[in-house]
Amino acid sequence: MNNSPKESLEASLILAERFPLVSVGIPTYNRKEKLVRLLNSILESNYPKDKLEIIVVDDASTDGTYEVVKRKFPQVRIIQNKRELLVSGSRNVCLKNAKGKYIFLIDDDNIVDKNCILELVGVMERSSKIGIVAPIMYYLKQPKRVWCAGVRRNMITSLTKYIGRDEIDCGQFRELIESADFPNAFMIKREIITKVGLFNEKDFPIHYEEADFCERARRVGYKVVCHPKAKVWHDVPLSGKVKDKGVINELRAYYAARNRILFHKKYSEWWKFLIFVLMFNWLIMFHYLAIILFRSKKSFKERMKIIKSYLKGVLDGLVEWRY
Repeated sequence: MNNSPKESLEASLILAERFPLVSVGIPTYNRKEKLVRLLNSILESNYPKDKLEIIVVDDASTDGTYEVVKRKFPQVRIIQNKRELLVSGSRNVCLKNAKGKYIFLIDDDNIVDKNCILELVGVMERSSKIGIVAPIMYYLKQPKRVWCAGVRRNMITSLTKYIGRDEIDCGQFRELIESADFPNAFMIKREIITKVGLFNEKDFPIHYEEADFCERARRVGYKVVCHPKAKVWHDVPLSGKVKDKGVINELRAYYAARNRILFHKKYSEWWKFLIFVLMFNWLIMFHYLAIILFRSKKSFKERMKIIKSYLKGVLDGLVEWRY
């Protein structure tokens, strides 16, 4: 799964005599086996070990994550949240404690290529305009099948397209790909935090948290790009096997519904938001309600609870006034 030496040569030459400190921030919750696998892949990176700061934020796990990391990875700093902060709050803990010039945020269910961090830093060092750069992401179960090479979002329909989704990589991804935002894994410049702040853990604790952060970065003049020479493998089901589309419990259903509306209320032009909220929001709502009702394997009682949470999210998104 490694890039060839030729592919990493350019980044190596760019960095030449100096390697900036990179902080790797990993939020995790009750997935210690996957976290261990990710940490091992990071520690096998070609980036100088003395220039890597690895920070794991354990979001109040109950599976012994903290103890496993302390025992197996003494070189890794692990911070344990006293209560669940969800992904935005945990990423903010990473950002507040990171010392690196660049911060590579990555979810725990990934494996990184040996040259990934080196390639991402090479892009950052070349351009002052690029503020966020992400690797191309593949399915772990099918290592040549693309999961995400960037994001396109329609601000009228709210529908999101993952660039390259399910394509087999035959070398078609060569140049930097501009993107609206990125899920799962991306590197940011520290200077962005001083200009746009941290993740908005109040409004977007989960769902649309990356979209909000990247949009704020883009609106102060930074580019958000995918660098296809940097690679990670994401341990998620193939798209044809995804049944619930993220509405797997009451919490996620609520934020999936609410935050879609809040994001477009915050960033869409008024007329685009009007079309969205009058038409597409309701089509999407019925689509997700059908998924919960007819495709979920949960009990009828559990499905009703999830539907109730989803509908509450829609209502709260509509009545929220500050955007």
